[in-house]
Amino acid sequence: MEQPHVSVVIAAYNAMPYLTRCVESVLGQSLPPEAVEIVAVDDGSTDGTGEELDRFARLHPGRVRVVHQENSGGPAAPRNAGIALARGRYVFFLDADDYLGPEALQRMSAMADENGSDVVVGKLVGVGGRKPPTSMFKRDQPDADLYSSRVFWVLNPMKLFRRELIERHGLRFPEELRTGEDQIFVTKAYLHAAKISVLASYDCVYYVLRDDGGNLTTTVRKTPGTGHGGPGSPGGSGTLAAMFALVGEHTPAGPRRDHLLTRLFGVNLQRALRGVQREKDPERSRRMFAALHEPVARWYSETAIARLPAIVRLQGELVRRGLYDEAVAVVRYIGKRRDALDRAGGARPVRWLAPADFTVEGGRVFAHYPCFRDSRLGLPDDVFDVTRQVGARSFIRPGSVTVAQDRRDSRVLSVRGRRRVRLPAVALELTATRESDGRTVTVAVPAPANEHVNTATSASGTGGKPAFTARIRLPQPGTWHLALRIAGNSRSELPLQAVRVESANPARALLGWLARGSRGAVNPAS
Repeated sequence: MEQPHVSVVIAAYNAMPYLTRCVESVLGQSLPPEAVEIVAVDDGSTDGTGEELDRFARLHPGRVRVVHQENSGGPAAPRNAGIALARGRYVFFLDADDYLGPEALQRMSAMADENGSDVVVGKLVGVGGRKPPTSMFKRDQPDADLYSSRVFWVLNPMKLFRRELIERHGLRFPEELRTGEDQIFVTKAYLHAAKISVLASYDCVYYVLRDDGGNLTTTVRKTPGTGHGGPGSPGGSGTLAAMFALVGEHTPAGPRRDHLLTRLFGVNLQRALRGVQREKDPERSRRMFAALHEPVARWYSETAIARLPAIVRLQGELVRRGLYDEAVAVVRYIGKRRDALDRAGGARPVRWLAPADFTVEGGRVFAHYPCFRDSRLGLPDDVFDVTRQVGARSFIRPGSVTVAQDRRDSRVLSVRGRRRVRLPAVALELTATRESDGRTVTVAVPAPANEHVNTATSASGTGGKPAFTARIRLPQPGTWHLALRIAGNSRSELPLQAVRVESANPARALLGWLARGSRGAVNPAS
């Protein structure tokens, strides 16, 4: 058989009945049959997986090659065995639970051929409730820069890799890690790749959540000789340390490294801390935390973590300082708070985890997360600052905001709206900025008569939907952009549509614009 174009490596362990669909999806690819080979490694299965692979090998001699080995305890060893046997120009790793779209390999290999890509990231589609990452699949990217795109947020191995890249850099899955070995492999491939491409215009990989919860990449198999305290133990401390080292040693300090560190703090560290909190053995839990503390303290970056929500910044700061009890308490708090928000129907849109209470000072909003202004710890207020997450939109019902022109003075506008009641009242400002020169006029939004503005605490609300009215006079003609914001903080703005005031007969011009555009109302910009 001539050299295939793509070798699909399938690591299989007790994968019935999902395996059948997986293999059939590869055999049914739109590429010519001789262009695709399957290298399937049965990792000591006991449910008939090995026999099913042998059946496919008999039906498709030369196209399906099967290796049987003793159970290794994880997907790293069978994948490495598959790499050693792969002959294709490209290698694609496919978990036995998942399956491919009919044109996936043709489209991904064509993108790699056309662009000289070392790695092609194909779009993932969740099946059965599994939720793959989506932020990197907004559009096709022939050349996705690792340090500005979102490709680093998808680190599973189900991608197309140029085999020459794998062999030139000796890339293998670390078998000493019981979890997270795929992230190490993919990170190394990304860092060494001359070009990474993203194929978002086709559903390439169907990412399946098994009914029994036994997905290969989400379970750790117990085998003789594998202890619970190894570097790949659940908790991910070994993986996280290795990931920090890879990023730190291969990328100079600065914005490029910060982009990658943001992922490690925002995703990997959160998962690792959940493992620390779930560990029932107190001593082992503390050892796991200590293993997190060392790389976090070494590679901590203020500029990287500043991009993340406050609850993540808080966790990073606690790990950096080695505060085990406090860090575990925050993980417990997150679980309880999310449960509370779920019951209230507000958890899904609240990515940053809304606290029960706030403090508002000097235009900044601080969340009452655990350890807030604890004099024993002296944590900086910055790690509790949620101003960017909440913004004025969180305190105002955007659909209620209208803008009306004063009949007697065309340059005077009245902005009306209603406040939300689940969050505490904050001082608001109305701003108007002229498009031509950036001139800004700002006025305070008076507190509603039926609401006492408490800038200190309590998110319980006031029991109604208090209305507010602010009046602003535009001093000169031109196009003015209106916005509402938390007093003193421009980063919290809720933009409104622009208003144009003409120098000649401004009343008639403004009335005409209001009538044409929104019948007297100006809604917040979407």
